[in-house]
Amino acid sequence: MRLLFLSNFYPPIHGGGYAQLCAEVARAMEANGHTVGILTSNYQRSQAPLQEKNIYRLLHLEGDLFYYRPLKFLLRGQKQKQENSAALRQTVQKFKPDLIFVWGMWMLSLDQPALCEQLLPSRVVYYLAGQWPALSDVNVAYWSHPAHRWFMRWPKQLLSKIVLPSGTVHEVSVLKFDHVLCVSQALRENLIQQGLPFTRAKVVHNGIQVTQFCRENDAKERFCQGKLRLLYAGQVAQHKGVHTIIDAMSLLKPELEAKRIDLTILGGGHPAYRARLDQTIEADRLGKYISFCDKVPREAMVGWLHQFDVLLFPSIYEEPLARIVQEAMAAGLVVVGTLTGGTKEILVDGENGLVFPAENTAVLANQIAQLIDDPDLCWRLAQAGCETVQQKFTIAQMIAEIEKYLQKVFQNANSIPN
Repeated sequence: MRLLFLSNFYPPIHGGGYAQLCAEVARAMEANGHTVGILTSNYQRSQAPLQEKNIYRLLHLEGDLFYYRPLKFLLRGQKQKQENSAALRQTVQKFKPDLIFVWGMWMLSLDQPALCEQLLPSRVVYYLAGQWPALSDVNVAYWSHPAHRWFMRWPKQLLSKIVLPSGTVHEVSVLKFDHVLCVSQALRENLIQQGLPFTRAKVVHNGIQVTQFCRENDAKERFCQGKLRLLYAGQVAQHKGVHTIIDAMSLLKPELEAKRIDLTILGGGHPAYRARLDQTIEADRLGKYISFCDKVPREAMVGWLHQFDVLLFPSIYEEPLARIVQEAMAAGLVVVGTLTGGTKEILVDGENGLVFPAENTAVLANQIAQLIDDPDLCWRLAQAGCETVQQKFTIAQMIAEIEKYLQKVFQNANSIPN
């Protein structure tokens, strides 16, 4: 088959988990004999390799990743939409795909998948690992909400009636969604509850290359009484709940001072949120126990994970199914996390990790305290977590299910008479 992936981001640019997963699936499909193309955004295109086979970095994002720029939308928004549609048409004409495989659409207009369905009827497959079908267009979201400053509210409201077409809404209903894969049962149910037609969607859990993360000669002795190396890895953002960890560290301050406990926060995020965390750390005098590091390339994550004992996963929002939980379990870390979204499909309290309610600082602090002086508990949970990933969340299982589904869609599309 000739498969064209449509994704908002693609490595090495914006190498988040969803974009990285797209690349891993694309490479696996290519290794299995399929011809693969990638149509993605031009975000930081200058950082991509000069020579990329069948990777088309052509699409304009709808806005800045951190700050919405209304002037850019007013001056260039319509033209960029037209250019995106032209780029998609040209890529389909050039690459001649049998199927289009739609991935992340955040910051891209629904015009793109709608045009895919028009160009290749019954040959568009969606892999959903996020909420984008239920989210508003970033432009509509900005112009539909009142301005933060009171004196700008009336001018913005008036201008919104001019810049947005009358009755503009998030027209997800224009999409047929004939073929849909969801990364977790939780995501599927959440989208159905929001009125999306996904009752027939198939759940295909994402997965990882487990052997890549396993420790050689792993031994129980690496868990030391009175010593705990804590890690948060991911986006440093409000919805990820990083502030919950900082507040829990404040509650644990007597233990921090008496024992060898430290926290590393690995990842980048919004500058304003990071400033808020820094203020709390300074006010509670936690600086010597907490360190920040910028996000690292995926290939470096294995080495990072092996330096720690516990992964803290404090997410507030309905996580589709975070790969960092799988990676940490495979690497032998104890996962202490919330059960938001798809996380409940992998993390079981007291069996392969520990859990706490979202933003419940006290319970999180208690769960960490449990682990400080109980190496046996740490070892038992770590081993069970590793077994969970080996049995249920491998990349090989995921690829096999996706390929089988795509082949079925391709065969059925070819059997439909013209």
